Amino acid sequence: MKNILTQLFILGIVSTSMAQKETDKWFFGSGAALDFTGGAPVVISSPMYTSEGTSAISDATGKLRFFTNGVDVYDSTKTIMPNGTGLMGDISTTQSALIVPNPSSATQYYIFTAGADGAGDFRYSIVDMTLNAGLGDVMLTNKNILLTDSITEKIAAVRDGANGIWIVTHKWGTNQFYSYHLTTSGLMPPVITGVGTIHNTGVIQNTYGQLKFNNCGTRLACAVGYQDIVELFDFNLTTGIVSNPLTINMSDNVYGVEFSPSGNYLYVTSYFSSCKLAQFDISLATLPLILASKVPLSATDDLYGLQLGPDGKIYLSRSFATPFLGVINNPEVSGFGCNYVENGLDLDPLFMGANGALSLPSFMQTYLKLATEATCLSTEITESKLIDLISVYPNPTNNNFSIDCSRANASVSIYDYLGKLIDRKENINSVFSFGSEYAKGVYFVYVISDKNSIKIIKAIKE
Repeated sequence: MKNILTQLFILGIVSTSMAQKETDKWFFGSGAALDFTGGAPVVISSPMYTSEGTSAISDATGKLRFFTNGVDVYDSTKTIMPNGTGLMGDISTTQSALIVPNPSSATQYYIFTAGADGAGDFRYSIVDMTLNAGLGDVMLTNKNILLTDSITEKIAAVRDGANGIWIVTHKWGTNQFYSYHLTTSGLMPPVITGVGTIHNTGVIQNTYGQLKFNNCGTRLACAVGYQDIVELFDFNLTTGIVSNPLTINMSDNVYGVEFSPSGNYLYVTSYFSSCKLAQFDISLATLPLILASKVPLSATDDLYGLQLGPDGKIYLSRSFATPFLGVINNPEVSGFGCNYVENGLDLDPLFMGANGALSLPSFMQTYLKLATEATCLSTEITESKLIDLISVYPNPTNNNFSIDCSRANASVSIYDYLGKLIDRKENINSVFSFGSEYAKGVYFVYVISDKNSIKIIKAIKE
């Protein structure tokens, strides 16, 4: 079998003069706005009032170009653009809008929008910055162009490693990710991957929750509202295929997800549970280890959207009741050393009524990779090393075991304590369960790759 490439994520140091500044201006919530141009965020004014997702774009020097809540589009003077009303996002969509540059034009941007509650459509509009005396205009011939209907409230985007951009959303009532490739030839038809949990239509709240890439674009995190889970996936920057789901069960109502700059840690908000903000170490080799790494950072009510800033800190929206954002000051540090501060940033120092509402701006994740100076290094992992990542869980168990062979194609044989062959599975490259019918006792699981690497795991049925 061919060797598999796995991305290892580290935080690299480059000259700060190289950092890009397209994410320096944030507009969100009820009249809230921040300017990161000088490094630390400074409160600025905003005419926009919205409940949830927004997006903004600046140029490479940090000069504001425009921003939107998915319904109205404001230019750099904070005035609504010509044709800048009536976009078909929604002020109550988790990620209502996401702005990405047109790879074939230095003066045009796509605004991708998502409707609300699973009944909304996925659409795009194009802003041309050569119009309206250089302040920009939404092009009437490219406004609210339908891509697909009935999506969940999620949009994420990342560069493909070259000149193209992947824009990803999730279809409501299915387990399907739609990956749209925007290239110099235009927007391609979606790559559709059925993987992970079905986002069921039992309640509209299952459409809620953020979808985020890590800075390197090789992993996706997806919060699934009232299904109370976050799923981690691998993402192929060449093909747009989503794969290798790992499910993190939360106690209740998941909303926000964000990766640390290196991608080693995942932060999750769950707004009705006893643990409202949690950290997971997702650099660990197996799902049980990732689950065991959970650190509860806050039990405060009403914690919602998360967003990595260009300063390398992660910001947290805290609903309408407070003018403060939460701030994770050191997101690369394990546990409480990440220094989460509940009242970390006052959005309303002049008592004008500003607050962050339920979410924060969405950006093409590659901009945050550059702004936070994160570097992605590829390291080849041989088959013998990959097989070491395989584990049996839960172990011990009184029900059934699971084993994840998704990263190393393998055959699995199970023997009892006396050496009798109990079960055998050939050519496994996914997660599968076994042992529900086994008697209590000790079993030995032999995992053999097709390169003849062997791992033996002792499993206990209680």
